[in-house]
Amino acid sequence: MSATGLEERIRAVETRVSAAYGLSMTERLISLEYPPVQLRVQATGAGLPVIYVNGISAPGMGFAPLVAQLPGHRHLLLDLPGHGLAPPYRWQGRSLRELAVQVLTRTVDELGLERAAVVGSSLGGLFTLWTAIDAPARLSRAVIVGAPATALPGTRVTASMAAMASPVRGRVAQLSMRLPSPRFVARAALADAIGTVAAQCMSDDLVDLHRLPLRLRGQAASYRALLRRLLNGPTPCPENVLTDEELASITTPLLFVWGEQEKFCSPELGRPSVAKVPRARLAVVPGGHNPWFDDVARTATPICAFLTAPEE
Repeated sequence: MSATGLEERIRAVETRVSAAYGLSMTERLISLEYPPVQLRVQATGAGLPVIYVNGISAPGMGFAPLVAQLPGHRHLLLDLPGHGLAPPYRWQGRSLRELAVQVLTRTVDELGLERAAVVGSSLGGLFTLWTAIDAPARLSRAVIVGAPATALPGTRVTASMAAMASPVRGRVAQLSMRLPSPRFVARAALADAIGTVAAQCMSDDLVDLHRLPLRLRGQAASYRALLRRLLNGPTPCPENVLTDEELASITTPLLFVWGEQEKFCSPELGRPSVAKVPRARLAVVPGGHNPWFDDVARTATPICAFLTAPEE
């Protein structure tokens, strides 16, 4: 299939997903001068803005089931550079932390906002925590759904992620990602990260939104480049793990929403780190790394209450 045909197919899947959850979406590309990247933003709803920051290799539209449970907001779903239909980016040059903070703060600028509430999943959670530390004035409050990538001590990674970050095996895996494969292969890969129940509950269209963009030119390379900035073999790069002092310095109100079966950093393992953040609390819900695929209503309940609570 040509690149144009694949992109059209992805857009058709997005249209079906948004319709399935009663969402009317608009989209735009945001171009940043530094880093020199483009992000994609899909927007729906009206009210106070909430920016959703996707996980690694995950599409912004993957938040659709959760967004549908959170009325009364202007939902702004990001495709980070090299994700979904946002153009590829190799995450090179300065530190990943600096690039991440620049991407998020410049996006807030381009959206015409002084500051915003943010919901970050996995990698998006890491980007959000870095921003809360390095540019706190830009965030009004933030929800961290699932373990925030490599941010917290004790975080583990899957064998497939470690392999993807390796010099030789990763190059082979990167090439294979561009080839057509059965949907059940992608569903099994998702199960390894987010849990079997969640992967089984996902519609075929949601699975396709996670697998098809990796076949676009440059996207698999972007994914691997990002993993190599996050991981040192099977372990997180030390510079990407937040210290106790950094956690204690966060002043942004935070809500951590983790599934009981979170496999990267369990709620019990992460609880001491959350306790070090002065204005943070942890809500444990059914499910795994992306708990809204397991039980969207119970995941949305604490998030809705947090986003609508009066500012302190």
